[in-house]
Amino acid sequence: MSLNALSPTYWSKRMGSKRYKTTQFRSFANFEEQDGLSDGLKVDRPYRSNVVIENYVKGTALEGQSLDATSDQLTIDTVKGLLMYVDNVDKIQNKYSAAEAWIAEAMKRLNIGLDARFFYEVFSANDTVDDGDAGGTNGNAWVPSEATVYDLLTAINLKFDTANVPDGERKLAASPQFIRVLKKKLEGKNSTWGDKVGKDGYVDEYDGIKFYKTNNLSASARWTPANNPSNNDTLTINGITFTFVTSIGTTAGNVLIGANTAATIDNLVALINAGGVTSDSGVSNVSLSAANKRTVQEWVAVDGTTYIEVRAMGASYMTVSGSEAADVWSAKIQHMLASADKAIDAVIQKAPSVEMASTVSAGKSGVNILPLTLAGFYTFYQGKNEIFDVQVDSSNY
Repeated sequence: MSLNALSPTYWSKRMGSKRYKTTQFRSFANFEEQDGLSDGLKVDRPYRSNVVIENYVKGTALEGQSLDATSDQLTIDTVKGLLMYVDNVDKIQNKYSAAEAWIAEAMKRLNIGLDARFFYEVFSANDTVDDGDAGGTNGNAWVPSEATVYDLLTAINLKFDTANVPDGERKLAASPQFIRVLKKKLEGKNSTWGDKVGKDGYVDEYDGIKFYKTNNLSASARWTPANNPSNNDTLTINGITFTFVTSIGTTAGNVLIGANTAATIDNLVALINAGGVTSDSGVSNVSLSAANKRTVQEWVAVDGTTYIEVRAMGASYMTVSGSEAADVWSAKIQHMLASADKAIDAVIQKAPSVEMASTVSAGKSGVNILPLTLAGFYTFYQGKNEIFDVQVDSSNY
């Protein structure tokens, strides 16, 4: 017996909620150029060559020093948006306002995208902090450990000291994984540390460094093949599969095997750096699906000839695998940003906003909704000496 047909279904007063990454680049960025770029494409902040003080000997002429200036430009080149359509039939019949719900989400997504791009500037740093700075192996990422977390923090402060960054201007964009290690180390020593997180992700201050918690850091991983891939070998990077083939075909993510390993890597790099769109009309690679393109456009591939390094904005850490056991995935790194206050410049030329237009002329009764933002991020010459790429081994994340 079933009486379910007699039981009504009631609709909630609201749609289901979502959680979003905290954006906090505004706590780090320098916006001094923004007012002057209400229009235009670039701003130039040239830097001067150094002069050196010498000993002067009476009656002996000093040798003249060359005075040089070098152009240094921020470009407004970050343009992010999306297109949505809402039909008037749905607008009338739906219980909830689809347009309002997805516009609100789009605004958050645009800001998260800007935040991720800002923290990608970590790769502009002239110096790194790694395992060697914490008593381990030079050139390797720091392996998270309570035993050496203090060593890492003192190393960061030493870098700031060497760069003459004042004590009150030191910040670290730190991952939840790192903060967990530090809090475990501090357990019983400072029970209030990090108990309250501000709206901008600010956690607390330790040893003169202000901590900001974020899931929007950049990550990288390096693939070094043992030899040229075989037909149907695969790589999977953050859930996206690339397949190496001897005949290109039409399957999304196919990458043509070249005459040697370097040529094959070239074909993969080209696909990634084209945002997942075939770089040569399907000759050496095949476009990814629309959904995967939207992910890959936030990646940068570095061609090392014998290896490829994939960097992902806002990923925080990489998940990677391959079908060939002899190939090596190494240098899985989470890149935390240690920065002097306002060392990185940002210009939001068009704040995230929405344009809406009727689609009647296209034969549809509804509206197109296009949220868009326009921005530029850049680390000028001096700033590159005041930010540090804190490299954390993310192999176990």
